Amino acid sequence: MRDVRRKFAVTALTAAAVLGGLALPTTASAADGVPAVQITVCNDSNSNLQFWVRGYNQRNEWDDSPVWDAYAHTCATMWDYWWKKNSSVELHYQFGSGAWKWKQQYVPNTKGRTTTFHMS
Repeated sequence: MRDVRRKFAVTALTAAAVLGGLALPTTASAADGVPAVQITVCNDSNSNLQFWVRGYNQRNEWDDSPVWDAYAHTCATMWDYWWKKNSSVELHYQFGSGAWKWKQQYVPNTKGRTTTFHMS
């Protein structure tokens, strides 16, 4: 009887793991819809920068990114997040422990896979 319960438990856990994995979102790709690029943010200041983006993604859906860090005088690319070309995004940012601010940034219709915004 104990072996039957163990086999049932293993089968149930395996099924849950497989079905749960199917329900998780997958990594975005620019090939999924509209022409899109990944955004790189360069921090030209002496303070650390935290930022996130809101705008239309590669599926033409309004979306937010997670918060990213760009340390002083470095750049950070938002890997696996694609933003619609020839549109605007909201770039929300915070230098050091200062207040959060945002500004509109244009995402150009470029042939490249990334576009870069400089912050100072």
